Amino acid sequence: MKSRGQFGLHVEELTPDIARKLGMGKLTGVVVTQVEPASFGEDIEFSRGDVIVEVNHVPINGLADYRHEIAQLKPGQDVLFKVARHADNDRVLTLFLAGAVPSQIAK
Repeated sequence: MKSRGQFGLHVEELTPDIARKLGMGKLTGVVVTQVEPASFGEDIEFSRGDVIVEVNHVPINGLADYRHEIAQLKPGQDVLFKVARHADNDRVLTLFLAGAVPSQIAK
């Protein structure tokens, strides 16, 4: 199942098979499948293949958690994403991508 459009991010459930293909081990969360050009997601430097594991310090175990946390955000509010990203040297990096929620939230 996929989710489209919030912050210009297209995400889907991180299944064990997808996690293995991405070299992410046993993480839970949602995987970014596409970042729309000139979007909030692109502005704060999301990349295809990023795994969102937390939104504002709340663990994301799947699409339902992600959708719930995104729905709670208000325009102008600060938002912090904890993201796992696979590095070229077979390491998984933990990144924190942050910004202020845009005044127009695409849902």
